[in-house]
Amino acid sequence: MKPERPSTICVLIDLRYHSSMNAFEEYYGDHITYQELEQESYIEFKEHIFESISRGIKFRKYGRIGNVLTLRADMLKLEIEKFKKILEKNDINLVHKWIVSNVTIITDGLPEKGAPSEGDEEEEENSSFNDFEDI
Repeated sequence: MKPERPSTICVLIDLRYHSSMNAFEEYYGDHITYQELEQESYIEFKEHIFESISRGIKFRKYGRIGNVLTLRADMLKLEIEKFKKILEKNDINLVHKWIVSNVTIITDGLPEKGAPSEGDEEEEENSSFNDFEDI
């Protein structure tokens, strides 16, 4: 997916419930599923970012590992700085207690999901992944 806004940077944001699955099940029981609250928290997170930073940011669900939902956001450098300040102030309080557990900024192009590419091993060695603190 090519960014529609020029000079955007791909940011991967991991969202997850603030505690363990046992704590989740103990608190919510069988009344509501993890996926339902995850979806509501994803929408709430996007709205919070839209209101706090910019409605121009493009969000996509990128994948899931276990109970962690990874979002892909295309942000400008200024938007990343604002996002960093929001995280530093711990200013993201979602109703169902979902948290941002990890942020990764990708400075190289992101391959299309599932698309085979030549030289995958070589690409892994040469790609530039930066932790959030490096900005």
